[in-house]
Amino acid sequence: MNFLQQFVDARRTFQYDYIYIDAFFLLIWIIILLRNKKHSALIFGAIIAPIIYFIDAVIWWNKSAGPEFSAGTFIREYWIGGIQISHHLGNFFWLKFGADFMMTISYSLFSFSWIWIMFENIRKKPIGWKEIWKFSTIYFSFWILIPLLSILLPINNMVVEAVRHMQAQIPFMIADVVGGYLILLIVYRKELATVGKVFLIGVAASLIMEIPLYLFQIRPIGIKFLFFEALFLLNQGVPYLFLVYDKLLMKNKQHNGQRK
Repeated sequence: MNFLQQFVDARRTFQYDYIYIDAFFLLIWIIILLRNKKHSALIFGAIIAPIIYFIDAVIWWNKSAGPEFSAGTFIREYWIGGIQISHHLGNFFWLKFGADFMMTISYSLFSFSWIWIMFENIRKKPIGWKEIWKFSTIYFSFWILIPLLSILLPINNMVVEAVRHMQAQIPFMIADVVGGYLILLIVYRKELATVGKVFLIGVAASLIMEIPLYLFQIRPIGIKFLFFEALFLLNQGVPYLFLVYDKLLMKNKQHNGQRK
C-alpha cells in the first residue's frame, strides 16, 4: 500500500475485545486524573469528546465518500464479524456504537486530557517535567497494553475493520497545520520556545496513538506514513487549542483571580 493510499483510506483492524479493554483502561485513567485533581483536564477532554464523536460517527458516517467510489459508499465504513455494516443498523447498533465510542469518545478523554496537562506544565516556570513524564508514561503504557491484552485474552475475537475514506483531506490538513503555527509564531514571537513546545506536544500525542497501532499491525502503515501522522495528525488542532487554553481560559482565570 503506497503512502498516499495509506492516508486516504485509513484503516484499523482489531478484535472486538479491544473495545472492552480500552474502556477498562479509560476508567483507570479517569480515576488517576481525579485522584491527582486534574478536573480541568478531564472536563477539557469531555467537552471535545462529543464533537469528535459527532464528526466521525454522524457526519462522516452519513457523508458520501465522493464520486471516486461506488454509490452508497460513505466516508466512514465498518465491517464487524466479516459483515459490512449498513445504515439500517438493526442488531448492529450497539456493536457499531462500541467501536465509535472507543475511537472517538474514549480517544478524546485520553488524548485531550493529556494535552491539557502538557499545556499546564510547559507554562510552568520551571517547566513541570515530573508531571510530563508521569502522565505521558501512564498514557503510553496503557495504549501499549490495550492491543497486547486484546491479542492475549480470548474475550471476544470478532474482527472489526474500520475504514475512513479521506481523499480530499491532505491539502486541508497541511494548511491547518501551517496556518495554526503561523498564528502561534505571530502571537508568541517573543516566546519562540513555547511554539516549539506546543509543536512537540502535537507530535507526541500523535505518536502515542499511532505507535501501538503500527507495532500491533492494527493500522497497516509504513514508517513514512507514521512520520507524516506524527507531524500533521493532531497538530491540525493543537495550536488552536493552545491559544484557547493560554489566551482565553488562563487569562480569564487570572483576571477573575485578580478581581477576587
